[in-house]
Amino acid sequence: MKKRTWTYEEIEFLKDNVGRMKISTIANHLHRTETAVELKIKRLGISNTKSFTGQLTMHELATLLKIDPKSVKLWIDNHGLKYTKKATRNTRKFYFIKPEDFWNWAKNNKDRIDFSKVEKNAIVPEPSWVEGERSKQKRVNYRSWTTVEIHSMIELVAMGKPFSDIGKRLNRSPISIQRKYQRMRNAIR
Repeated sequence: MKKRTWTYEEIEFLKDNVGRMKISTIANHLHRTETAVELKIKRLGISNTKSFTGQLTMHELATLLKIDPKSVKLWIDNHGLKYTKKATRNTRKFYFIKPEDFWNWAKNNKDRIDFSKVEKNAIVPEPSWVEGERSKQKRVNYRSWTTVEIHSMIELVAMGKPFSDIGKRLNRSPISIQRKYQRMRNAIR
């Protein structure tokens, strides 16, 4: 069986569509086998689409923010964090987030992020306002919840107080209040 040489147009199509289309779709379009497409991707060094997008995956963003990836997924699903979903290889899909989109979102959702945990310029380009947020939030070591604090928190939430007000009253961050409350609700279910 004679090997077919890859044309310039085929290679450009491959470069443009890795991460946007499944390998099987690319193979069908180019009239090549999936194996041939996978090998060419590997030879061209574009098999890792993450490094070619200039964007962060949901997991990479979570690592840089020192939070659980489920929190980033929650921001995407419920709080409007912009993303694009791309396929790599045959079926694996990744959520990609542009750093600029993240910072625009973060500016309006400052209470959801502990900026003191985010290293300077970990996500570039870092806007100038981030340093101010970082210095506002002091790094506090974890302290155990007392029974009195838990009861106060439950009462204040029942009264409809926002987590930020409850945090000020209990000398805890709004994130700490929210997470404790969610953990307690999940434990009841």
